[in-house]
Amino acid sequence: MARRFDYAQWIGLLVVGVVLLMVQLGNSHLWDQDEGYYATAAAEMYARNDWITPTFNGKLFGHKPPMMYWGMMLGYHAFGVNEFGARFCSSIFGILTIMATYAIARRLFDATTGFFAGLAIGSCFMFATVARSATADAHLAFFTVMALFVWSRSYFSVQGVTRDQRLAAMPWRVWLAAYAVMGLAVLTKGPIGFLFPTAVIGFFLLTEQQVMQPFGASWLKRIAMGLSRYSPLPFFKTVWKMRPFTAILAVSVVAAPWYLLVQWKTDGAFLREFIGVHHMGRFSSAMDNHSGPAYYYLLACLIGLYPWSAFAIPTVMTWVAQSKMPNHSSATRFVSCWVAVYLLIFSLASTKLPNYVLPAYPALAIIVGRYFAIWSRDASRVNTFWLHAGWLLLIAVGVGIVCGLPALAFIEFQGQTVLGRFNMDPLIQRRLAWLGMAGLPLAVFGVLGWSFLYCKKTSWAAGAFVVAATSLIAILSQVVAPELDRLQSSQMLAENLKARFANEGTQVTILGHYRPTMVFYLGQEIDFCDSPAEAIERSNSNSNSILITTEGLYSRIEPFLQEHTAVIQRVAQFPGREDLIVLGDQSLMR
Repeated sequence: MARRFDYAQWIGLLVVGVVLLMVQLGNSHLWDQDEGYYATAAAEMYARNDWITPTFNGKLFGHKPPMMYWGMMLGYHAFGVNEFGARFCSSIFGILTIMATYAIARRLFDATTGFFAGLAIGSCFMFATVARSATADAHLAFFTVMALFVWSRSYFSVQGVTRDQRLAAMPWRVWLAAYAVMGLAVLTKGPIGFLFPTAVIGFFLLTEQQVMQPFGASWLKRIAMGLSRYSPLPFFKTVWKMRPFTAILAVSVVAAPWYLLVQWKTDGAFLREFIGVHHMGRFSSAMDNHSGPAYYYLLACLIGLYPWSAFAIPTVMTWVAQSKMPNHSSATRFVSCWVAVYLLIFSLASTKLPNYVLPAYPALAIIVGRYFAIWSRDASRVNTFWLHAGWLLLIAVGVGIVCGLPALAFIEFQGQTVLGRFNMDPLIQRRLAWLGMAGLPLAVFGVLGWSFLYCKKTSWAAGAFVVAATSLIAILSQVVAPELDRLQSSQMLAENLKARFANEGTQVTILGHYRPTMVFYLGQEIDFCDSPAEAIERSNSNSNSILITTEGLYSRIEPFLQEHTAVIQRVAQFPGREDLIVLGDQSLMR
């Protein structure tokens, strides 16, 4: 019976993953900036049949290693060079991450914890968004959780012995397999694919050291002896026990060939940009204005884990209590180290983006899954006040969304709606008002679940929440995203220009409107100008050229354009207030 129930959980998670992460995957244009960059780079590699050197807009693109591009190229081969093809492998890795999260949580705790953990990561806002995007983050999350699963499965299979005895009992092939998976992560996002998982394992092993404390020692001495496990000698002993030469061998065999090839083909330029700019540069200084306070990732995870984070307070309280139980203390410590390594290290970095800590989301999902597994069996085992408060918060957010968006669009104050004060078109306001339906699952199933909880039907209450969470993500990805996609004027403008001027050799120049997705949808290189003088020169020197700029910049350059240059198209921007102006020779107007 237990085996059959486990199969049902696997199938259930697989269905949830497919529905949430793959259905209508290509129902919206690519989004700027990241999807535009990466999907275009893969498209250019695909057009050249080049599996080594990534380029964007015809120039070397040293942002990421090739794993993501390889997946997109396979998607393009199977489905064409389109949005679905670009996102296909990302959604596959997202589904695999759901299954891997279930597997590791099931191994560390139990099947119910694993099931809720898989549901939590698949139906939380951040992970579902990323797994439906043409980026590398879902790939990295999978390889991270898989490497830690391979290692922890062997480590935790030996019970009732010391840390060193467990490590001695682990076969060499386990270390080799875990490090080989990290090598795939290095091919996905660089050295962090290896450094962070090994830091999780190392930090956990340091916390596992047995430090004998004499009976009756003062609290000061106990603290000092506790900290001694992190002194240099235990640290280097732990590093040695983690088989560093095996790590170097496995990661090198998997990842080194591509890095050597790309260095040879680019005369060293790729690594100079990739390591120097996008690793060292992002850590030491805030790039592209992506900075944030010390609590940035705490807030980002609360938003990213929504709606499951509605129960954040009781979840943390229960997790702390679980860490004190002898039968789960080691497992909870491992998951806690996993979260701590990612959140603490990235909090020290100057450049901050929510998706940087995505590999920690499986661990956060396990923490959430453990809480749901406990209270769904017996709510009296957790703090009931905070449990009820979480349900009420969920209901309040749902009602706020249902009522709030229509209010912003329809209720007038001093003759103008709130959205109207931002010069938003009335048609767009009405379209956004309909998005209030995204709050319906939270409001309806929140009330239903809270009623079940009040009637002591805890398993029914947990089921109601799962329906609310999955319905919310489905509506956001399959209803809200397509509605918002209609506001992406740049992508639709590029498609229109490609259809009008295909095969005419028309050169496109853009001033003051840098959108990587336009390169993808135009299907050709774009000349992005840095100054009005440069744009004027390009436009005047080639009659078979198109210049795209903003309304404000157009008023500055208009007196210097040739007489036969005319406005051939005007496109409204959202949320920008200035229209996009398309300029070209009068002969192009038809």
